[in-house]
Amino acid sequence: MQSARGREVALALVLAAVAGSLDAIGFLHLGGYFVSFMSGNTTRMSAEAVDLRWADAGRAVGLIVLFFVGGVIGALLSRVRDGRVTVLAASTLLVAASAALSVMSSAVPPILGVAVAMGVMNATFLRDGEVSIGLTYMTGTLVKAAQQVGAALLGGPRWRWVRYLGMWSALAAGSLLGALLYVAWGVSALWPVAAVMAVATVAAWRVRKVSSPRN
Repeated sequence: MQSARGREVALALVLAAVAGSLDAIGFLHLGGYFVSFMSGNTTRMSAEAVDLRWADAGRAVGLIVLFFVGGVIGALLSRVRDGRVTVLAASTLLVAASAALSVMSSAVPPILGVAVAMGVMNATFLRDGEVSIGLTYMTGTLVKAAQQVGAALLGGPRWRWVRYLGMWSALAAGSLLGALLYVAWGVSALWPVAAVMAVATVAAWRVRKVSSPRN
């Protein structure tokens, strides 16, 4: 049981880093919009609307809608057999498709597919229809870390806060790496991130295969 929990935490850390990388790539490519941080896009939408910049506000709305659609797709995929693997595979294919479109002449900005992928990926850790581990929204994770530090100071578990701060650290490290990759390669930086996602998908499939009861 402890081993299974450890594997789940490791997968969550990798995917948080992936989310950070993709958000940094999207942020730089889109000029200040996010592909996974919808709170930021909501703030941007409101600020642009107040300044009557309707086209810019519309871009933020579009990304929010794409992420939402991805979330719905992820919720549906998570309920099929091997739901976690299916969710990860779908997310990986969307990012890879976006990377492929980046080298073609396309009327649709390829990075938009990444917003859908991020919505899908948030369904990786669903329990009883609820997200048990959030991969792209770290404000709540930081709040939990702070609460656990407070609990530790009052005699509670001493190190429970580490897991939450670890998630934030993974996102931050992934964001830094994603920004560096974008500066070096542009949108083609999606390829190495898609490769990491593919490895994570295969790893999740292997764990699922090993842990499943044998017929």
